[in-house]
Amino acid sequence: MIHIEQEPAFILHRRPYKENHYLIDVFSVHYGCFRASVRIPQQRTHRQTHIYAPFHLLAVSGQRKGELACLWQAEIQGSFIPPIGQPLLNAHYLNEILLGLLPMDDPAPQLFYQYAQALQSPDASALRRFEYALLMHLGLLPEMQGHAPYYSLDSSGDTAILCAAAQGYRREILLGLLQGDPNWSHPDTRHLLQQLVHLYSQRRGNTRKTTIALKQLLQR
Repeated sequence: MIHIEQEPAFILHRRPYKENHYLIDVFSVHYGCFRASVRIPQQRTHRQTHIYAPFHLLAVSGQRKGELACLWQAEIQGSFIPPIGQPLLNAHYLNEILLGLLPMDDPAPQLFYQYAQALQSPDASALRRFEYALLMHLGLLPEMQGHAPYYSLDSSGDTAILCAAAQGYRREILLGLLQGDPNWSHPDTRHLLQQLVHLYSQRRGNTRKTTIALKQLLQR
C-alpha cells in the first residue's frame, strides 16, 4: 500500500464514477500519472466539484492499493486556468498528449514542472517545448542515419529514424534539436515534433479525442 501525503499534482481528466464519485487521471511529481477515485458529497457545491477540475495545482492525500488510488483530500495551491479560446484548447492538448504518451506510474519530476510552466502561457512556443521535453523523457527522439543536407522520417520500425534524403528536414536544424539546442522558430522543428507526437500517440491506442486534437494542430 502506498500512502500519498500532500503530493503536488494536477488533474488531467475526470469523469463520473459510481454514485457521488469522480474517476480522475492524476499527474503528480513523485508518482507520475495514476488513476484515482474521489468521493463528492451528495449535496455538491461548486467548490467541492471545482477543486478536481483540470489546471489547478493541488496538494493531494490518500492511499493506493493496486491500480486505483483513493484520494480523500485535495487543496488548491495555485490555478493555471487559461482564458477561453486557443490558450484553453492548447492546455487541453497538453493533457491529451500526456495521457496518450506517458505510461502510468512513470515518475517525471522535470516534466511535471515543464507542464506547470507551459500552463502559465500555453502558446505555440510552450507546446513545442513541452512536446520536446516529453519526447526526450520517453527517449523517442529519432536518430540520424547517414550524412546528407536533408533527412526524412522513417516510421516503419518500432521507433522512428531520420534517413538521408534529397529533401526534407534540414541537417543543421535536426542537429540542434537532437543535441539539446532546438531552433524553436524554424518550421522544421515544429513539424518534426508534431509528427513524432502524432505517430506515437496513434501507436499507443490513444482516444479519438486526442487524435482529433493532434490533427487540428498539425493543420495549422
